[in-house]
This record gives sequence, C-alpha cells and structure tokens, in this order.
Amino acid sequence: MAITENNLLKDLMDRYGSMVGGKDLYLALGFKSYGAFRLANERNEIPIKIFKIPKRRDWYALTSDLVQWQMSLTQKPLDKIEGVRS
Repeated sequence: MAITENNLLKDLMDRYGSMVGGKDLYLALGFKSYGAFRLANERNEIPIKIFKIPKRRDWYALTSDLVQWQMSLTQKPLDKIEGVRS
C-alpha cells in the first residue's frame, strides 16, 4: 500500500500532535541516538527546522515539516540518494 502525504500526516498527528520532540524526533529523523542528533545539529545538518520551547529540555519540530521531509525522500531518483550504489 502506497503511503500518501495526507495519510502519513494524519498518522503522525494522531501519534504526536502538532509537534514532535525528544526521542521521537531524533528517531523519526533517522538518528540512532541523541548524541548523533546533537552532533548533526551542531553541524547544521538537521534537514528540517527545529526549535526549543522555553523551560523545556528537548528540541521540537512541527509534525507537518517532518512529514514533508519524509515524503521528499521517496521522491528522489535512486541515483541521487546518498549511499545508494548502482
């Protein structure tokens, strides 16, 4: 079954609400650990806009931004995706 952007958005909105943060965020972005996420953030390599909420420890992102990024990964030709060999 093909996942559409609307289906994915509904699923993640039901799961996380309008924002996703903490462990859920770094796992959804494909990082195995917070340390890897932190390093990527220090290098400005996070592919979506992330932000802090006052008096909270974690980083957050809008669920809609996460969905758009995830869907964009499926739109790239295979030869343009890093790590894919011909």
